[in-house]
Amino acid sequence: MKIFYSPYKLKPLQSLNSVAMAAERDGALLKVEWPDGCVGYSDLHPWPELGDASLETQLSDLRRGRMSNQVEQSIWFSRRDAQARKNKIHLFDSGEKIKNNFLLSDFRQIKPGFLDELKKEGFSTLKMKVGRNLREEAEMLTHIAAVGLKIRLDFNAVGSWSIFERFMNALPLTVRPLIEYVEDPFPYDPKAWVEARKLAKVALDNQYHKVQWDQLNVAPFDVLVIKPAKMDVDKAIAHCEKWKLKAAVTSYMDHPVGVTHALAVAMELKKKHGDMILEAGCLTHRLYQMDSFAAELSTQGPFLLKVKGLGIGFDKLLEALPWHQLKTQ
Repeated sequence: MKIFYSPYKLKPLQSLNSVAMAAERDGALLKVEWPDGCVGYSDLHPWPELGDASLETQLSDLRRGRMSNQVEQSIWFSRRDAQARKNKIHLFDSGEKIKNNFLLSDFRQIKPGFLDELKKEGFSTLKMKVGRNLREEAEMLTHIAAVGLKIRLDFNAVGSWSIFERFMNALPLTVRPLIEYVEDPFPYDPKAWVEARKLAKVALDNQYHKVQWDQLNVAPFDVLVIKPAKMDVDKAIAHCEKWKLKAAVTSYMDHPVGVTHALAVAMELKKKHGDMILEAGCLTHRLYQMDSFAAELSTQGPFLLKVKGLGIGFDKLLEALPWHQLKTQ
């Protein structure tokens, strides 16, 4: 197996969440050639702010034959892409059409009429990053609820149980029934999360690695956010089945290649597992300045359309990139 990489930078339009500023983000596209002649592409986009090793560290480890969870998933993605290209199919053709939530990383960018327009376009769910200004964020939630959109809140495990409790109890009664779930309300604590569930359904996301699954008696959360970019999808789905959890598949706020791979997984899971799979969260390409890859992505309201080509698409763009072979040491 030969691995090649092509570095890139993504330029955020604004601050992406409570733990990341609006600085350029580094990642690399991977091209993997297998002995059977198959060639596939994927993305590697670390978030050191969320505990990932840096891109440089992960590539350096790979040269030494050591793979992070992210690299393992990237190679898995590449194999899926390669097999689809060999079979002359698009990965979207294997799944069921699935809606995406609209991601609001900074509510201050909202203009009058924006929320009404979202609903007209067909969006039914809005995900909001919170934790920077809770008072103003709570006020914005009343406007979202007035439009009738379901709400997903993401605290990124910032804050504490007491802050979360005060925030939730201060919300108007019109808002709370529309909250579908709250992601990582504060750092994972099984007992405290059980209490948090009394205020809203709780979703497990970047605290996934802290859960001792084999020691659980009751899952202290209701939804598992599956990020295929760094999580073994089969194991995650097995957890959902065992603990009667819902699942929401999201991209990793990464390159359009990573976005497309994540949605392909979401579509396949939706086809196989039906109502267990909630709306996806894979429209994150809009968080960055447009590049040649993002320009290939087309949406129809909450749906991301198939990119022209085989596998995950982008055929001509991927072929034209400068590729560097990752030589093992």
